[in-house]
Amino acid sequence: MLPARATIRPIQLAYTLTHDDLRDSVAAQQHRLWGRWLLPVLAVAALGAAIMGLISAEIWELSAGAAAIAVAIALVATAVIAGVAHLLLRLLTAAIYRWQARLLVRGNPWLSQPVHATATDAGIHLRTSTGEATTAWSHYPYYIETTRSFVLLASKGIGAMSVVLPKRGLVEADPSQLRAVLATHAHERPR
Repeated sequence: MLPARATIRPIQLAYTLTHDDLRDSVAAQQHRLWGRWLLPVLAVAALGAAIMGLISAEIWELSAGAAAIAVAIALVATAVIAGVAHLLLRLLTAAIYRWQARLLVRGNPWLSQPVHATATDAGIHLRTSTGEATTAWSHYPYYIETTRSFVLLASKGIGAMSVVLPKRGLVEADPSQLRAVLATHAHERPR
């Protein structure tokens, strides 16, 4: 349930989007909580099941103590391998996010223009040298807060239309004021 609406003083932002801001937006939309633990857990479970299957099928003729040691060593080895695989996967996805951000800027040069944004009770107003737009909060019912920015989202889906509001762009407000406005008008989507 959204908090009660209160009249707010307009919050001004002035910024120029960078590749890092856009990468932050792409990464925030595609990040999922289960991704941190799913791969390692599945790898450990699969290896443990395979070893137990080999032992129970009597392919390996091991005593109970030796079987327990073999399972423990295999589980530790699998956990290490899964950790390395997870790290490599994170590095790969970070590279993909950087690549996507560069493609966005290359295909849309107007994204590199200075932006003046104003957040009010009515919505968000964006102004650049080539145009301006006012959008009601109902068009961006979700947001994600990252360490660098607030990302407004048109839906929960991956690839949803988004507006990036970098925290460094806040003119006379602090992030808590913008966070309060967003909490009043939108739902925070879990990362």
